Amino acid sequence: MNILKKYNDDSIKFVNTYKANNYLNKNFFKNKLEKEILFLNNFNEKNKPNFLYQKQSNKRNLGIDFARIIAIYLIINHHILYHGGPLFGTKQLTFENNLLIFFNTLFCSGVNIFGIISGFVGYRTHKYSNIIYLLIQTSFYNFGIAYFFKKMKPKTVANLEYFLYPLFITDYWYFNAYFILYFFLPLINMGIQSMDKRGMGIFNLSIFLFFSCFNQIKHYSITLSRDFFNFANGFNYIWLLILYFFGGYFGKYNNVKYKNNEFINILVSFSIILFVTFLRNIIIIYKLKHYNNDNGMKVEYTAPSCVIISISFIIFLSRLNIQATFLQKIISFFSPLTFGVYLIHNHLLVRIYVIKDKYSWLLKYSSFKCILLEFVESLKIFILCSFIDYIRLLLFKIIRIREICIFIQSLLYKIGNRIIFLFEFIIQIN
Repeated sequence: MNILKKYNDDSIKFVNTYKANNYLNKNFFKNKLEKEILFLNNFNEKNKPNFLYQKQSNKRNLGIDFARIIAIYLIINHHILYHGGPLFGTKQLTFENNLLIFFNTLFCSGVNIFGIISGFVGYRTHKYSNIIYLLIQTSFYNFGIAYFFKKMKPKTVANLEYFLYPLFITDYWYFNAYFILYFFLPLINMGIQSMDKRGMGIFNLSIFLFFSCFNQIKHYSITLSRDFFNFANGFNYIWLLILYFFGGYFGKYNNVKYKNNEFINILVSFSIILFVTFLRNIIIIYKLKHYNNDNGMKVEYTAPSCVIISISFIIFLSRLNIQATFLQKIISFFSPLTFGVYLIHNHLLVRIYVIKDKYSWLLKYSSFKCILLEFVESLKIFILCSFIDYIRLLLFKIIRIREICIFIQSLLYKIGNRIIFLFEFIIQIN
């Protein structure tokens, strides 16, 4: 009886051991993969290097949300002045032309503000679902607006298939540049988080002096007249990378709130903005007189004046203490719609058939009234495009696009981890 019991116990033990080993063999890759995903996505304080760990406040900075609204409004104003006709419809070196150049210099800072904001809020986290969402949104508008023009005015769209590929639309250069930059951000964020305040300050000052100030030599030298840094006046991802570093610095260390001295904050910030804009205007007038060519000066995001104006806006707006409930609601409503406003009003067909040379009528009025009416027209575009994008936002929520993007991200992580583990397994075997 004891022998039979011992035999049964040994048999059961053998079967259980076999099942356990078989289970482990079948789930070897699965368990390894889960550990890799856990290691990559769920760093805890114990395993995380000290230089990567920094406790962050989850409270949203309404001033930065307001900066998004200001930035897109400045960009719309710039497009109306530059592409709409007024800027090139005036005679050079006249008071009217100088005034329009002055305001256009101010408006051009909107693009840099967007670039700095991306670093201000983006250095803390990095989610591929965000860039997937932006790609879907860009594709939606790129093809949707083209389809609308095709139905309304068939002759305006020769090839509808061309608009299926938003990354090939040059008018969406900012999104294209940001799309490329986004894949390098994990390493860039590690660099920003590992640097101390002094080291990062020296680094940002160095790239500002070298890539912005020194880059201006091309405008005043015959032998160095070409774009030797290949920045294309800021229309590429390299310049967005520099702006991202600026934003990371201010996002990490510029956390002071003015309570009793907000007036001083406003006064100092706007004094710097107006002074630098005026100085830039003097430089352009000088270039007109001596070189008779200012095309490269009107839209140049790498210019020191444009950088200083943008940084001044960020410092001023990020430190605002917005307490009024109705202002908080307005800012919270319009801020998520700013990228959609950019996509709609800057679409290739909208640019050609709605904006280009369509605002020359503003020149019929006096200089200051022309600027005032231009502000009103920009506000109309902003409100209309915001309304359209709000409908798009509701549609995306119904379809649950955000959840789909998160699912795609997790799927890509799993595929990537399997491929990496497969390579590691092959290397270990060899």
